[in-house]
Amino acid sequence: MMNKSFDWTTYSDDPNNEQARAEVLPWLLNIRKVHLDSNLLDYVCDRTRGKRVLDIGVVSHSASYFEDEGWRHRRIRDAAAYCVGIDILEPLVNELNKRGFDVRCVDATSDADIGERFDIVFLGDVIEHVDNPVALLRFAGRHLAPDGRILVSTPNPFSRKFYRRFRRHGTPIVNLDHCAWFTPTIALELARRAGLALIAYHLPKPFTGIRRLYHHFVWLFEPLEYSFPDYVFEFARPDVT
Repeated sequence: MMNKSFDWTTYSDDPNNEQARAEVLPWLLNIRKVHLDSNLLDYVCDRTRGKRVLDIGVVSHSASYFEDEGWRHRRIRDAAAYCVGIDILEPLVNELNKRGFDVRCVDATSDADIGERFDIVFLGDVIEHVDNPVALLRFAGRHLAPDGRILVSTPNPFSRKFYRRFRRHGTPIVNLDHCAWFTPTIALELARRAGLALIAYHLPKPFTGIRRLYHHFVWLFEPLEYSFPDYVFEFARPDVT
């Protein structure tokens, strides 16, 4: 049985309420899932294999990615039983449809409904680009099958990867189209505002051999999440938790 989603408003009207802040930590650690044998894309493909999938934000900025065998939407489309892509870049959406993909030109922060429901809605490094992440999650939730899941991948702003950039440049330089960072407590609040439940967050990154042993030792002295460059937040309808 999954944990009921945490809601700080049941404690107080103050988001800094001491009891809420104390109890959210063990709750978040309980839903944290570490995947030491999968990179981000392999993990997502495993979750989408044989499923009905809505993949939001498929263009990946440029048509230059379309021929890449590792292009994310191609991998997901090939793993899924049925896959629809969503993007707002109409010329590139048209190009993908010419190439045999099923991609719809829709604003995924709008009130639109494409009239289909999916086992998995995947938002791959999209949420940090949009003006209204709550509207994006509402759009995703609108297209969920009753027991469906939303998977949202986004950079971990407190990872070693970004710390190194901070040390190198004096300030972290990232994708210049990003307009926000997301952490587990922020994902929890977005879920509450979007009428969803945060049911897990995943940390995928393969560690093998001596590297795995090294990190198990390092994690005795530094936060585990520091080693993982990405979060995958998993949301569902509140009635399935």
